Amino acid sequence: MRFPVVLSLLAAVFVPNVGAGELPDAERYKIRVEYLEWRPDLSAEIQAGSLGTRVDFKDDLGIEDKRAFEVHGALQLLPGLKLRGGVTPLDYAADIRIARTFVFDGRKYPVSAHVVSSVSGKLYAAALEFDLVKTRAGYLGLMAGGQLFDGEASIAAPQLGISQVEGLDTPVPMVGAAARVYLSRVSLEGELSGLSIGEKGHTYELRLGARFHITDKIAVGGGYRLFKIEGRDDPDFVDFRQGGVTFGAELSL
Repeated sequence: MRFPVVLSLLAAVFVPNVGAGELPDAERYKIRVEYLEWRPDLSAEIQAGSLGTRVDFKDDLGIEDKRAFEVHGALQLLPGLKLRGGVTPLDYAADIRIARTFVFDGRKYPVSAHVVSSVSGKLYAAALEFDLVKTRAGYLGLMAGGQLFDGEASIAAPQLGISQVEGLDTPVPMVGAAARVYLSRVSLEGELSGLSIGEKGHTYELRLGARFHITDKIAVGGGYRLFKIEGRDDPDFVDFRQGGVTFGAELSL
């Protein structure tokens, strides 16, 4: 069965007959695109190999916080049925003399060694959202989809002839809820999504925001975004967390 046919069946079964006139003016769009600047505080650890040390990105490798940005959008297939997606590029790097000895994937990095490290990649997200509540005041919906962090972490000690790269490709399914309330030209929004896979790990994401709608099609605003993913595949382990303020602009067509 082709994907468009599946969507049509879902719409016929689950989506009530809601006309565009029953939605806020700013929600009568086909395509919505938003650009957000993000100022996250990074907290991350990684362990590779059975004898590996748990390495802290900041304390051990000297990686510092860095601005990021996100582009995400939505295609409204029917009133209250949205196909969402987004991407957040990440790029961290450091060049220091380490303050303690650690082992990464079987290789030993002694104290005071000159170590060059980096973490880079892209965080992709996609979901289908179904709004259970749709009124002139806003909406409340459920969503299901997934996230993929496609990246790598590299550690090198040039003077010791060591260079290592660890893949961080981590696909994770997610479920959650999203809501937006309109108060004249101001809207308030919240999203919470996540999933646990037991001892293998868990992930969650929280978004809070407020927007000022210059017109029905253009809005500016700010908020807060928190993302965390933790995974374990013995003996390897990764714990990656980012949280910080956001600000940007939204275009609805």
